[in-house]
Amino acid sequence: MVQAKKTAAYRVIAGPGGKRVFRFYCDISGELCCVTKSIRADAEDEALEIAWETEGRWAFDRCPQCGRYVSSAMFNINAERCLDCAPWENEYPVFCHHCGIRLKDPDAFFCPACGARLLVGGTEEEEGRTE
Repeated sequence: MVQAKKTAAYRVIAGPGGKRVFRFYCDISGELCCVTKSIRADAEDEALEIAWETEGRWAFDRCPQCGRYVSSAMFNINAERCLDCAPWENEYPVFCHHCGIRLKDPDAFFCPACGARLLVGGTEEEEGRTE
């Protein structure tokens, strides 16, 4: 069973007077999805909980299979799973599964921005299969 994460990946930026700003990132692509307003709390854990509940969680989809928090570009809405758990099958992806950039060339096998192999037609294990 997958251990549930409480939040997406994040970084804390400390400000004056004990205020903190949180930056939340996609667990697959690393894309910055949310920057919170300054939050004042006695402890960092308390500030994190406030930041996540009021702003962060709404910028993500959570994969029920692996538990990761991902951007909408990294979520297969038809399968209701992240792209690592449910790659697009028999359809061209609109976004790169690695960096999140919008793809324009329907015949590309690799992302023009980051060079990642695009997952089209199933998972990498099926790559050499013939039918």
